[in-house]
Amino acid sequence: MKLSYIAAALALMLICIGCSTEDSGTLTFTGIMDTDEVRVSSQSQGILRTLLAQEGAQVVKDSQLAVIESDKLGYQLSTQKETISELDHAYEAAKQQLEAAMAEHDNARRRYERFRALLDKDAVTRQQADDVLTKFRAARANRDAAQANLASVKSKQAQVRSTMKITEEQIQDASVVAPLSGTVLVTYAEAGEFVGPGTPLLDIADLSTLWTKIYIAEEDLPRIKLGQNAEVHIDGTEETLQGTITWISSESEFTPKTILTEETRTSLVYAAKVTVDNSSGILKIGMPVVIQIEEAAQ
Repeated sequence: MKLSYIAAALALMLICIGCSTEDSGTLTFTGIMDTDEVRVSSQSQGILRTLLAQEGAQVVKDSQLAVIESDKLGYQLSTQKETISELDHAYEAAKQQLEAAMAEHDNARRRYERFRALLDKDAVTRQQADDVLTKFRAARANRDAAQANLASVKSKQAQVRSTMKITEEQIQDASVVAPLSGTVLVTYAEAGEFVGPGTPLLDIADLSTLWTKIYIAEEDLPRIKLGQNAEVHIDGTEETLQGTITWISSESEFTPKTILTEETRTSLVYAAKVTVDNSSGILKIGMPVVIQIEEAAQ
């Protein structure tokens, strides 16, 4: 349907691309109203349980639009939380074991150093010193094992928490929310269908602001400035709305091929956008309009 709007717009531009009235200093253009649409797609995989927003519905930013089945993810998250709880207890136990092992190691080290000094003075036998050394080495090995065990538990905690974060994000993605306030233009899926990441669900647009593209003849470009006001007349009615020039292309282009005539075949034009406040809702996508712009002060 949008292609038909574009074709109609180009046909209208055949009638008038930057037509000017030299005496009044007014430039007249024709165009077709359009809007910036946002396509909302699934970020999750599963059965589309509910599609809450239907075509034509008004939605508010962050409101729920659809729900994708996530029961399995919920079970996974529950299991992961149980694992984290077990690991938290294991961490506390490992930390206590390490504290005890370090205390034992420090005591064994001090005892070994004392016996080594006594051995130098022949105050103890070699066998006694060797026994103390053996116990010191065992205490050191026990400390190293306790450190490794604590590090292993911490690593497992980090891995499970990382997995939990991914699962929580997947569950959050299963609830599709509106990225903006606006109107649902079209829906692409129905409840009960299988959807995956990237599957289009619906299109939303803020219809309170519409725009139309016009093409300014090269010789008329100096007469139009960014931010300049424009009058937008609805074709076939006496309604007039106020618009603003919000964008002017920095590069020229040849007249669009679909509206070429012998006279305009080599004409250079500059695309521009006229944005219109459509709070009243009178403008519709695809509606033909006439735009009049007073020549800007030089």
